[in-house]
Amino acid sequence: MQEAELQAEREYTRKVQQRLIQLMNEEQELSGRHEESIMMILEDAWDELRLRPTAISPEELQQLASEVNRFTLRKQFAKTQAQQARQMLMRPFFARVDFLEDGESEQDKIVIGRYSLPDGRGGFYVYDWRAPICGLYYDALPGKASFESPSGRISGEMTLKRQYRMERGQLVYYVDTSLSIDDSMLLEILSSSASGHMHDIVSTIQRDQNAVIRASEDKVVCVVGSAGSGKTSVAMHRAAYLMYRRRDALSANRVQILSPSPAFSEYISNVLPELGEENIQAVTLHELTERVLGRRVEHPIGQVNALLETYPELRRESVGWKCGLSFQNRLDSLAARIEAQGFDFSDIRVQDDLFITGEALSQMYAGELKLLSPAQRLERMRATLVTRMESWISRKLQKLEEALKHELRGHALRSAKEKAAAQMRDSIEAQMDAQLIIQPEKLVDLCLADAPLSLQKARRDNREVELVWWEDALAEAYLIVRLGFVQPDRSIYHLLIDEAQDYWETALSLLNAYYPNAKVTLLGDPMQRTNPGLPECEPERWGACFGVQNAPMYTLNRCYRSTQSIAEFCARLLPKNASPKAFGREGAPVVAEAYSLDRLKELIAEYRSSGAVSVAVVTRTQGQADALSQQLDQIYRLDGNAQDITYETSDSVVACYQLTKGMEFDAVIVVWPYAFLTQGERRRIYTACSRALHRLALLADERLLSELEIVP
Repeated sequence: MQEAELQAEREYTRKVQQRLIQLMNEEQELSGRHEESIMMILEDAWDELRLRPTAISPEELQQLASEVNRFTLRKQFAKTQAQQARQMLMRPFFARVDFLEDGESEQDKIVIGRYSLPDGRGGFYVYDWRAPICGLYYDALPGKASFESPSGRISGEMTLKRQYRMERGQLVYYVDTSLSIDDSMLLEILSSSASGHMHDIVSTIQRDQNAVIRASEDKVVCVVGSAGSGKTSVAMHRAAYLMYRRRDALSANRVQILSPSPAFSEYISNVLPELGEENIQAVTLHELTERVLGRRVEHPIGQVNALLETYPELRRESVGWKCGLSFQNRLDSLAARIEAQGFDFSDIRVQDDLFITGEALSQMYAGELKLLSPAQRLERMRATLVTRMESWISRKLQKLEEALKHELRGHALRSAKEKAAAQMRDSIEAQMDAQLIIQPEKLVDLCLADAPLSLQKARRDNREVELVWWEDALAEAYLIVRLGFVQPDRSIYHLLIDEAQDYWETALSLLNAYYPNAKVTLLGDPMQRTNPGLPECEPERWGACFGVQNAPMYTLNRCYRSTQSIAEFCARLLPKNASPKAFGREGAPVVAEAYSLDRLKELIAEYRSSGAVSVAVVTRTQGQADALSQQLDQIYRLDGNAQDITYETSDSVVACYQLTKGMEFDAVIVVWPYAFLTQGERRRIYTACSRALHRLALLADERLLSELEIVP
């Protein structure tokens, strides 16, 4: 690093910062002018209305609203520009590439930052990291290089690749490198403390991560990566990139992320605003399923805890039956049969009088109404039958009157006719309802006709307590969405599914049915599929659930989250071919000791005093987390409910491992009782331990520590 060059770069930094300050002042002034314009328009309109209340026509009112809206949008745009300039001021850029295009004599200097900064002469002081040419920084090495632009591939030579280190608005140093990012800089960034919220990684995006972020918009993109490989960060940056690339069609309200928990939704809530985008919607599958079914269902944590805490054979059998591919095939076969043929309709009779035959109902369903969804067909059939019913009853009453007119007269005859009409109407409506109003649970029952009797009885008992088991709820929700009994959400154009390894085929098929217009990015780690009742995770099948065979698959296999000692400790929990490659940085050794409450309290105090911003106590089950929360001071218990988004993210937390998925903490203390050591149990411990950035302790039963053979 030459002193003269460093001074030149510092001068460029000051020039950029001066332009940013100028832009902030200009935008603030513009925002004020637009505010004044809005006030003047409204004052003029108010004065006019006071003098002549009928002076403004509806057309003029609409024009007035349009004018106010135009200035409001201008004001908001100016405010956004000023906010971006303010965010850039202390760190205006982080990298630079110099590129000489083939056939050109003058090379381009591409300075890269979080947002673009025009120079006022048709060029840019700083380029947005998402601009096509900035892909060179993430993907290419100095030498021959090319990038995809809107006009096609542009080739040339990268003559310089540089990274900058800024502190408090000052350029400290730069590094010329042949890597995506200099290792020393990356280590420095990764060694910092967690703040309780995820932050953007635009300056540290690695080549394999960039490939996912800028991947073409296939219908389905699958991303498989180990814990700490940056899957969630990549997902959020991919959302920002797609919104940048498709600014005209893909706004924040058209993108949704399927989050594993409310706490996770809060954890990622800072990323997109840091990148200059509005936050996208976050929803959990549990929230979505209750919305679809219109009633309470078991929380996914409840399913996992039921399997881990008591190991009930019946519940294991239920999960095993309903969470595999074969059961999803049953659901699909049933839905296809209903779509094509309908249900087993039967005659509707009032005593010996025929109202309509089952064959006629089948013809109505599969014939004249066949272009409608099953739900629409049943609704239309019912409306048609209600109309026919009144005329049919009228004819029957005429015959009844003929039969009774010699016996009854006046009020007595009218009363007899009204009673007969009510009885006929009630009978027909009851039979119509039985055939044309579909109960979701009865649809799933049809797929369990050959299931063990114990499972069929368990479903009946489960319905009586009005809390649908999680595996049943997803099956019911899938069928009623697919068959049209609930309207899908057509407003979402891109869906990000994090922790996809926790969703079986029925869950993914439900999402495909509920978001029919969405392209999908799925991210997951098969080694973190930890529900003891689920079959092995096969990411190769994810695409098929969305109608795409052989969807493109990207692999992220380096761990950037944890220190070398933590990463190596976690790797020993997994099969060798599944162990991630650690991006090494030094750290304290892992603690692996027998559990005691006193030792747990000592470690919490030690980690807090050593500067850890976030400390997590991670347990095997939620019941254990609940019990520990009563014994520990200044600790927040996560339980998977909506109020988890209100906890102070800098505080310590206690939660079962399932609720900490996707999150990371400065220090993690895993508290684990004895459990029979299966591969599934190893994955659960791995998931819990891999939440740690800098400090990790495993406090477990001594027998378990011995069987794990991982004591440092």
